[in-house]
Amino acid sequence: MLDFLATPIKRLARAFRSASGGASEAEVAKLYRRIERLEKTLLDQAKGQHNAMLGRIGRRGVQRLANQIDVNLPALVRRHYLDATTLPYPQRLTSQRFRLHSQNGEDGITYAVLNEVGTIDQRFVEIGAGVNGGNSGFLADECGWSGLMIDASESNAARLRQRFPWDRIAIEQAIVTRENVNDLLSRHGLVDDIDFASVDIDGDDYWIWESLTVCRPRLLIIEYNSLLGPDRAVVVPYQSPSHKDVSTAVETGYYGASLSALTRLGASKNYRLVAVEPRGVNAFFLRNDVGPEIPACAPTEAFRMFENYQKRVAAGGIDQIYARIEQEGWPLVRLD
Repeated sequence: MLDFLATPIKRLARAFRSASGGASEAEVAKLYRRIERLEKTLLDQAKGQHNAMLGRIGRRGVQRLANQIDVNLPALVRRHYLDATTLPYPQRLTSQRFRLHSQNGEDGITYAVLNEVGTIDQRFVEIGAGVNGGNSGFLADECGWSGLMIDASESNAARLRQRFPWDRIAIEQAIVTRENVNDLLSRHGLVDDIDFASVDIDGDDYWIWESLTVCRPRLLIIEYNSLLGPDRAVVVPYQSPSHKDVSTAVETGYYGASLSALTRLGASKNYRLVAVEPRGVNAFFLRNDVGPEIPACAPTEAFRMFENYQKRVAAGGIDQIYARIEQEGWPLVRLD
């Protein structure tokens, strides 16, 4: 990878040989061997520094940087060439996507929605904050919002405390359940109307939103399971054993809720689906009394398949997921 260092050194040796007409062949050969040893030493040092840098960053860090470039470079192109105000919904929102803290382009879509509907108190709650603040990290870090970040992992919570200002952002280490979600939010004064909420706990997201009554976020982002397809309104039962092993749950497709199921839950709580992040992970819901100019989307039209699942589903279709669920006898809550 760093062989480019060798070329200037070899050129230097050739130049010296050309200029040293008075030196003996043995003297030139001896000097050339010294230059070769210098070349090897420099290359070894450079490779060592390069490997040490990769060790500090880590493969995951490099991958995160690559993913961020993959999302944000097209974002700059879209911003340069597109006038979002001339686009129909939901493209008017999704075309403004970018990523600073979020998993994909949720930061930009959130900012686009809030620009249209305005804010009332610039407070948020993030359930499943990870190490970067999830979908609220951008609002906390770049926009000066205040709120609550919750994560089940103590190590994640510790990193969040180091990353975000304690005077504006409260950090809780807790496993959020139907039974404790309202108490957690009430304890931090997040009641009644707040501007934003995000639920991303890789499993019981539907049930947590269903149980959330203490506050009514104007905009809510929630993860859906695209492996369950666009048509069926189905949910994996609360605290399914599969949720204890996320990798197994994702491998089988037996986790979370379909987009149609979340849309039905939203309607029962007076929310409407307004956009889906184009990579097929998170859905955006607006409270019905907020931003009436932004129309509702039908889940079957807004649906996107998570890009990491596309090849898998193309091989056997959505029905293969349901066939496996039925074969294993795993229960599903069917809302149809």
